[in-house]
Amino acid sequence: MTTADPDRPFCRIFRHGGRSYAYDAGADQVLEVTPPVAAWLEAAVCDQAGIAADAAVAAAIGRARAELGLFRSRRPRLVAKRSGRDHTAGDPRRISQMTLTLDEGCNLRCAYCPHTLAAAWTRPHGERRMSPDTVRAAVDLFLAHADGDAPSISLYGGEPLLAPGLVRLVADMVHAARRPEIRIILDTNGTLLDAAMVELVAERSLHLQVSLDGPAPIHDRWRTTADGRPTHAVVMAGLARLLAREPAAAGRLRFQATLAPGSDLLEADAFFAGLGRELGLADLSVGASYADLAGTVAAETAATSADAGGWERARAAYVDACASGRHADLGPLLRAWFDGPLIRFYHREAAPLGATFKPGGVCAPGRRRLHVCSDGRLQPCERVGASFILGDVQLGIDPEAVVRLEQAWFDALGGRCADCWALRHCSLCFTAMIDRETGHVGAVPESACRSVREEFEGTLRLWVELLARSPRALDHLKGSSVS
Repeated sequence: MTTADPDRPFCRIFRHGGRSYAYDAGADQVLEVTPPVAAWLEAAVCDQAGIAADAAVAAAIGRARAELGLFRSRRPRLVAKRSGRDHTAGDPRRISQMTLTLDEGCNLRCAYCPHTLAAAWTRPHGERRMSPDTVRAAVDLFLAHADGDAPSISLYGGEPLLAPGLVRLVADMVHAARRPEIRIILDTNGTLLDAAMVELVAERSLHLQVSLDGPAPIHDRWRTTADGRPTHAVVMAGLARLLAREPAAAGRLRFQATLAPGSDLLEADAFFAGLGRELGLADLSVGASYADLAGTVAAETAATSADAGGWERARAAYVDACASGRHADLGPLLRAWFDGPLIRFYHREAAPLGATFKPGGVCAPGRRRLHVCSDGRLQPCERVGASFILGDVQLGIDPEAVVRLEQAWFDALGGRCADCWALRHCSLCFTAMIDRETGHVGAVPESACRSVREEFEGTLRLWVELLARSPRALDHLKGSSVS
């Protein structure tokens, strides 16, 4: 028979492990389908006229639509966010995280760092440092509007420990305000934890996010001083100095591992697992990201087939552990690498898509996060180079600047989101408007959207593979939360 419904289902069809699956964007659900149903849906998505379907397929599609609300054609109408309306005089701003760029300089020259590379879309390492008056104004702004379960001030750079006096100023102001719920986080490369800084960290209970990429062979390949010297041993010595002064500081440590081509994920994971045992932490906090070195380093440093094989081995180890109920035995880096996307999908809304949709994810400029440049200007975050100024620490956030930014973002997407099956799990933000080669702000390139779709489909493939291996393979997600 030929279906009488020419509408295009709002879904993505993929095959994995010899099985066929459909992710339905309207319902935010993924399910296994028979090969004939998959073939019909795949053709229907392409909007081919007169799609033939036998009676069994037509009945299956009809039941899924009528009983489960799946495979419908309705796309949402896109509307721009208007967070600027939240910044009126009668509605005080609430900020859960403020990042201060205390110093634009850095004592390292990490090969994958965009500041080292002087990438067009961001600033290079420089000599500008925030003035004490700007620090005071920024902290006062945060103290007036800090909100959330654990509001935090992140001290950033460059390297913030190049300005120890400013670090102490921030710590003393928060202490004097009697706001113990506010965390102060040093985002540091860990090489300047001398005796004086260790004393301040212990005295004011500062939190540290330390850039550490794994064992010395991995870390020292990329993270070196300006004259090329390795830094792993210096970082580990600084951590030992801190923990000798205050063992409890281990609970305020978080590590950020940036894995570049040539990094062995399993080897790095074993290192962090051992570090956790040394620190007496059953759940060492580690974040993981990947350094995209395309176009920035010599050809010999590009990813190789061996790198891809290493990633596949790590993925296989993760799947095996989850399927056999041994997720807790995995090291912290492997969990950070693979758990994050699964956790976000596990906690998805999983409700029918509304008639309207606001692109841009959770980013609401000046609310959830706010960045203070070294000169006191305000931005939505620290990853937007010199773009998107929203005000300054003296006058606060300009509501009209927020509205203009959100309208520019809406225009830069060109309406593509309405027909994108991954729109409910899109990670793109304002940074996608900044051209990586020129630094100019403009339309969001299709390549950025394609990368999001590929990444989300990878998450879906991992999800269905785990469930195919064991119905309890996702049990470890039950106690998780989205940060």
